[in-house]
Amino acid sequence: MDVMDRYEMVTLPAGTARVGSTDDEVERCVRDWAHRLVSAAYTVEKFRTWIRKESPRWEAPVARFALSRYPVTNARYAEFLAARGGRASESIARGEGAAHPVWGVRVEEAEGFVAWAREVSGAALRLPTEVEWEYAARGPDGWEYPFGEDFDARCCNTREAGRDGTCPVDAHDHAPSAWGVRDLAGNVEEWTASDYAPYGAGAFVADDLVDALGERYRVLRGGSFALGGDLARSARRHGPHPGAQFRFTGFRLALTLPS
Repeated sequence: MDVMDRYEMVTLPAGTARVGSTDDEVERCVRDWAHRLVSAAYTVEKFRTWIRKESPRWEAPVARFALSRYPVTNARYAEFLAARGGRASESIARGEGAAHPVWGVRVEEAEGFVAWAREVSGAALRLPTEVEWEYAARGPDGWEYPFGEDFDARCCNTREAGRDGTCPVDAHDHAPSAWGVRDLAGNVEEWTASDYAPYGAGAFVADDLVDALGERYRVLRGGSFALGGDLARSARRHGPHPGAQFRFTGFRLALTLPS
């Protein structure tokens, strides 16, 4: 089977990605979300510090590439485990549905899956970069969320949806990104190929992630069912915090295409 078909990959055109947020957009996010965070211990100033990682807004050229329409599912990950062995993800160990996204996957395990898929398919599969992920989420009009400008709990599986668990990756097919990529907001956080670094002249943010992980950590995008809608924003940057509510990590595949 062709790799584009096997992993249901969507072709995204070359273009210019709008990445990050302006100072005004940072303050708008703080105003919209600071009063409904998942923990009372998260103060407004702490939250503002996290969102500052998105500043300044910048633009980056993006080459033509493909991105899997959905995150990797438990069924696909089980194929990898059957072929190569390894630790079962927590989602598989719990017996979650085949069509639900795999979660509880460390970045090294995600990269192991990618290496296996690359070997089996002969295609140069990889994890998407942060810029590619945000390009896919924003679409040509720079949407605030992968499904539009305004948050809507009916369009994603975040804490506001009240599911308290993952759902099938196609559960929100009615709310795709502008490019046709699905399930970018909520359900499981997604590993990227990028380590955290400040944007341009932006300041390095030494927050609780740095306290827990050190200055270098891999960026996650998209939020999860256990986290609030602020993490489902197209620009939101996160990382593998060791807290239990942050272990719902999965991934999707990318592929560079000829220009």
